[in-house]
Amino acid sequence: MTQIEDIANGAQQIVATIMQNEDSYTEVVEVLERSGLVIGLDVFSVLIAAVIGYIGVIVMTYGCFKGVWDFSLSIGKRTTHRHLPMIRIELGKHLALGLEFLVGKDIVESIVHPTWNDLGKLGAIIALRTVVTVFLSRELKEVEEELKVEGQELALEERRSKLARQQKSA
Repeated sequence: MTQIEDIANGAQQIVATIMQNEDSYTEVVEVLERSGLVIGLDVFSVLIAAVIGYIGVIVMTYGCFKGVWDFSLSIGKRTTHRHLPMIRIELGKHLALGLEFLVGKDIVESIVHPTWNDLGKLGAIIALRTVVTVFLSRELKEVEEELKVEGQELALEERRSKLARQQKSA
């Protein structure tokens, strides 16, 4: 028999056990373990967690490379100080998104057979990453506010210079 047939037979045994005796949860668990469903779920959850983790790392790596690239392009320009906040915002968004993926990976890893030790570690990791994400989000909002203020100041300077040119020509 193939593994799929084993799983199908296990599922049939589970349904039969539940139909015979509704209070026999230990029998259901034993049938699940014998059928390979739990092992299949272990393998599947590890695979999914790995993919989610890699996506998180790729997102953060991409953000870092993009930030370095954008910074290197802005070095020779006079307006480097204006580009830095935008680069910081983009980098911060990538880092925050990558951290969210890593939190998801940790949650998926602990789904199948969580122990109290695993749950404690997961709680600490999630708390740490959440704190980092919150502070990162707060910093991003502050930078965005600074950009808005600077943009308003630039617009005001442009209006003043335009008025000054108009007064000189008049």
